[in-house]
Amino acid sequence: MHEVVIVGAVRTPVGAMGGGLSGLQARELATLAIRALLDSASVDPGLVEYTCMGWVMQDPRSPNLAKVAAEFAGVPFTSPGTTFHENCASGGAAIHSLARRIMLGEVSLGVAGGVESLSNVPRYLFSGRIKNQMYGDMVLVDGLFGALTDTNVGERGELMGLLTERLVERYGVSREEQDEIAWRSHHAALSAWDEGAFAGYVVPVEVPQRKGPPKRVERDEGPRPVTREELAAARPYFKPDGGTITALNASSVNDGAAVVLLASAERAAALELEVLATLRAFHNVGVAREYMGEGAFKVIPGLIARAGLELGDVDLFELNEAFAAVLAAAFHDLPGLPRDRTNLWGSGISIGHPVGCTAARQVVDMTHQLRRRQRRIGLTSRCVGGGIGSGEILVAG
Repeated sequence: MHEVVIVGAVRTPVGAMGGGLSGLQARELATLAIRALLDSASVDPGLVEYTCMGWVMQDPRSPNLAKVAAEFAGVPFTSPGTTFHENCASGGAAIHSLARRIMLGEVSLGVAGGVESLSNVPRYLFSGRIKNQMYGDMVLVDGLFGALTDTNVGERGELMGLLTERLVERYGVSREEQDEIAWRSHHAALSAWDEGAFAGYVVPVEVPQRKGPPKRVERDEGPRPVTREELAAARPYFKPDGGTITALNASSVNDGAAVVLLASAERAAALELEVLATLRAFHNVGVAREYMGEGAFKVIPGLIARAGLELGDVDLFELNEAFAAVLAAAFHDLPGLPRDRTNLWGSGISIGHPVGCTAARQVVDMTHQLRRRQRRIGLTSRCVGGGIGSGEILVAG
């Protein structure tokens, strides 16, 4: 098996719903990120042998986005590409797949990552192509709302936030714990931006405007100086009567792209590329879809075992904050999970959760966080709608 190394890692800022990046489609965001990645590593696009991209809200405007986005970034049309859908782990699925290809010697250098433009999710008309629908009204279905719902739970489906209220009850998570996690997330992300932690690898995006010069988006649009008083005053959103999850202690709805350049250790050496990190292990587990939030921490024991490590060996953690309740439940389930080494640059609540991009965004940020904090081992994980846990372990180069 060939060792898999990361020789480039960049992302766009994460845009708010209807915010600065909303004028770009997912394919355009992916192309910008891939082009910036290859420029950052000084790698000729002609050397890219394969591209894997995660994208959840796929639509006919960009069939097989991975292949097309890479071509628009200068990668030859002779280089194949595959687009992945694994809900919140889609970017991770893309990284895992390319890593397997490299481990097996199928390719030696490629691009992997994830993208999402939730601002541009279509509304769907599912009626009209079969008999007996010749007359009458037809209903447009909101694709975005559908993405936030598990239609296979209960008779009518349940919103992900309502599923997470089940997690709150199972693990005895308090509202106060969740609000504190949300407060820390925002202020950690703000501090990281103010201290220049994201400088250099979060690439500015210029978005064309109908009139005037392009708008330049340089920072994540989600982090803000929320107060504990604001958090405490927010009303439960998903379960108004007795619920604990609010709009402020849950992740937001976002746009963004993140990509890594993966290579075999031999290929990286031959091209004299700087190794930023080694992909030491990756892993997926299944959990009950009614408790999908468990995936973010149920994946951890198997993941660290695959890497031949103990929990205490890991220097930095990022468990995606799809909801603060997920991270709070993780602390309950894994007493050895260190609060002072987890989500130090924020996560889904503050940075945002552009679902197809999130896992790749975590890997990109962890790659640079290890180096900038001069730490060695980092773990990234996330829960996944439908009942999956997904994660990676990186070792700094």
